[in-house]
Amino acid sequence: MNHQAGQLRDKPMTVSQLTSMIKSHLEPEFPQLWMMGEISNFSRASSGHLYFSLKDKGAQIRATMWRSQAQALSINPKDGLEVIVQGGVNVYAPRGEYSLMVTKMEEVGLGRLRQAFDELKLKLHKEGLFDVDRKKTLPMMPKRVGVVTSPTGAAFRDIVRVMRKRYAGVHILLYPVRVQGESAAGEIANAIAILDQQYSCDVLIVGRGGGSEEDLWAFNEEVVARAIAACQTPIISAVGHEVDITIADFTADVRAATPSHAAELVVKSLTEYSQMIRIQVKNLDQLMARSLTRLRMKIHRLETHPSFERLRSKINDSQRRLLDLEFRLDKGLKTWLSERVRRLEQASHGLRPDRLKHLGIQLGDRLLNSGVNLERNIERIQAGYQQRVSIANSRLHDLSPQRILDRGYAVVYDHKGELVKARTEVKPGEVIRVQLAHDHLHARVVEQDRAEQTNLFEGEG
Repeated sequence: MNHQAGQLRDKPMTVSQLTSMIKSHLEPEFPQLWMMGEISNFSRASSGHLYFSLKDKGAQIRATMWRSQAQALSINPKDGLEVIVQGGVNVYAPRGEYSLMVTKMEEVGLGRLRQAFDELKLKLHKEGLFDVDRKKTLPMMPKRVGVVTSPTGAAFRDIVRVMRKRYAGVHILLYPVRVQGESAAGEIANAIAILDQQYSCDVLIVGRGGGSEEDLWAFNEEVVARAIAACQTPIISAVGHEVDITIADFTADVRAATPSHAAELVVKSLTEYSQMIRIQVKNLDQLMARSLTRLRMKIHRLETHPSFERLRSKINDSQRRLLDLEFRLDKGLKTWLSERVRRLEQASHGLRPDRLKHLGIQLGDRLLNSGVNLERNIERIQAGYQQRVSIANSRLHDLSPQRILDRGYAVVYDHKGELVKARTEVKPGEVIRVQLAHDHLHARVVEQDRAEQTNLFEGEG
């Protein structure tokens, strides 16, 4: 021991060497740690860096926070403020001092609140309370607006002022509640349920003016979030200022940056309504134009389809045959009557008056009977042709592509709009259009079944 001491005395260590050894051993041991303490001797340099001491009842340590980290702080550091900081130990060799290089800082209590906030947010997100498909659309022109807020706060006055300026006819129903404190969350949740179930409001606004994170905490409570999610009336969350985010903002149908902004979302200005109408009219015109274009194209495709061409040809042939039969029937009747008149005139020359009279009577009776028979034959022939025409029309109707489609069949077109007649005309993965009786759908070819000689496809809507 004495020998070692003598050696140390003979070769003493310099201050720089000792400080260097302390630095190399101390800093790696404490690269990052969380500490809690009270700020004292706080100063903010012109460069933006923060210098202060962190102390408790038994000790203190100097601390530094560079400007890049200080700019991200959500709190205002000052003497006497109890905080939780994250940082690493640093040894400054020229002075032989050690200090804490702070990278994060939170006010004591806020850390627990933020942890509770994150845990509840994750829980409700997993339950689907934040899903977009749950969000309801705000009414275009509400008649009754329910407001859940403090009756004495500036938030309610701002909401009334903006709504009255935009549309004086809207009915505003206030349900007064406390917006901070232990009982605030229960009052807010109860007010939402009552306005939703009993007062037939078109839309609800829930919120308050700005404040600290503790002041706004009632809107981060689970009971409020679930009341908003269960509300059947469209609901707007309007809590604090634009930078303030609460659980209520995630569960509400719409988040407003401020209460005034919520009023603007509920009641639009005359200019906004006029613009909306113009946009709707324009969209309607475009929709009608597209629909008419699709119908024209569909009719054109059906008219030019080979099946319709064959039907049209058959109908034309049937009409020509019917006209030909009518012409031949009319010509045959005239020829038959002319021949009968000619024979009657020839026979009348060789007959006595009484005989002629008798024959005339007989011939008149025969003519009368022949006329009756002729009419019956004409009716029978016409009925036969009409029946044949009706049968032909019925068969033509049954052969109509639309009739075939009505029975559940479909027509398949490829992505170019060409008719698909064989499985080899399409490839797996290709998008096809299936024409049904009254609408159509798009599908994608999955595979070609070579055994069945059919194509399998999956629908895309």
